[in-house]
Amino acid sequence: MPFLVPFALPVAVPLGAPAAAPVAIPVVSTLVHPIRVLVEHVLVASHDVLTDLGLDPVGAAWSFAVVVLVVLVRVVLLPLVVRQVRGAHAMALVQPRLQQVQARYRGRTDPASRRALVAEQQALLGEAGASPLAGCLPALAQAPVLYALYLTLAGLGHDGGVGPLTGALAQQAGAATLWGAPLAGTLGAAASTGALVVGIVLAVVLCGGQALAGWLATRNRPPVDPEVPMARLSTTLPVVLPLVMGVAAVHVPLGVVLYWATSALWSVGQQLVVNRVLPHPGRAGRRAGRRV
Repeated sequence: MPFLVPFALPVAVPLGAPAAAPVAIPVVSTLVHPIRVLVEHVLVASHDVLTDLGLDPVGAAWSFAVVVLVVLVRVVLLPLVVRQVRGAHAMALVQPRLQQVQARYRGRTDPASRRALVAEQQALLGEAGASPLAGCLPALAQAPVLYALYLTLAGLGHDGGVGPLTGALAQQAGAATLWGAPLAGTLGAAASTGALVVGIVLAVVLCGGQALAGWLATRNRPPVDPEVPMARLSTTLPVVLPLVMGVAAVHVPLGVVLYWATSALWSVGQQLVVNRVLPHPGRAGRRAGRRV
């Protein structure tokens, strides 16, 4: 799963109007507080460096600071991505054996049989080094960062930040724009045609990039059995997720949409590299056979 929508969506704020106070979940906000402080440190440090390089401190510097945050997060997640890909390959290879075990226990619903089924499945997964949850790790790891970024952007001009993003700096960040569209505003209530166009372009890049990354991921998997529920899910998600993200993009601050769009483009490039460097054994074998 390539993304998780933040845990709370803000009230629609016009692109061009001051941001409303963030709609936060107290318990979750407390848990992500240290991550929010870290996110603010990254944004402020990146903004300072980019300003020194000559970028507009109330425009491009803040926008590219979000891009820097994406790059840092995705680089940190690379080991999890490698683990995810290898786990998915192992899961696909062991799937026929899992289906054989399920077939042996089909129709047996007594507790002893259910325990035996689970034990055999876990033994097979452990032997193959596969984990059904491995594919969720990168998305789960990004979720706190996304929520922290949402709280930071939606809170500009209200709480003054919780780390280095304080006072006048928070006000400056709250006024930051991307081609005239405020980073703290939302697409759902765009105040000008220009801001609406910027938001739509980012949403299209987000949805298109995510759809392409999902399609590329399917190219690195073995053929799926449409009768298997999980197989149907793996073919449906690349279609449904971009649509869900497009709807969510209307309600979150533009800075979060910029994060998503940049991350989607990273996912496309990353998947191209993964398909070449870590090909699924079945796919690699077929390609080798065609070359011979």
